[in-house]
Amino acid sequence: MKIDKIKKRDRERTKGKILKAVGEVIEQFGTDKVGVNLIARTAGVNKVLIYRYFESVDGLMEQYVKSGEYASTAAEDYAESIGTLPPEERNQAMTDLMVTFLRDLRERKATRDLLRWEIGTGKSILSETKNVVANRLLDKIGTLPNFEDTSGLMAFLSAGIYYLVMVEDYRPKMIDVDLSTDDGWKRIENIIERIVSDIGK
Repeated sequence: MKIDKIKKRDRERTKGKILKAVGEVIEQFGTDKVGVNLIARTAGVNKVLIYRYFESVDGLMEQYVKSGEYASTAAEDYAESIGTLPPEERNQAMTDLMVTFLRDLRERKATRDLLRWEIGTGKSILSETKNVVANRLLDKIGTLPNFEDTSGLMAFLSAGIYYLVMVEDYRPKMIDVDLSTDDGWKRIENIIERIVSDIGK
């Protein structure tokens, strides 16, 4: 029985090392370079173990997404820090949440690479995980006053943020918004604030 516990602990430790290596490879090289040989070398394990524990590179990537290793909890931490909000404070809370999300995504290249991987492979595991979090945040903030579709608004803003932040990796401008400068991103943040603050008026 004790030997089984040791084996299980060793297996979990090895899986943890492999998943950590996935994050390191994505951060350094992007998802295109995620392969069994490089992951095994980075983790310092035999590549056979990757197949044994995860079956394939796709299985490994899916497990990495499920582990949440790539994600920041900044938006969730923000929502958890607020109590029950009266209606008049919800628009500002939604604005703060979306701006926090935007800034955090700009800082996290690995998350952007994973989003591209998901789109390219047709997988939905990352989107499903993000939807669970988004619904939890919506429950926490509550419905915006005089506006029926708060979740639709959040979906629209999130999609715009996802796209703009991913575009930033490839080109410096969207129309005349300079995505390579803080001033350009401040314009986007101001638009988010204006949209949310004017909703329901």
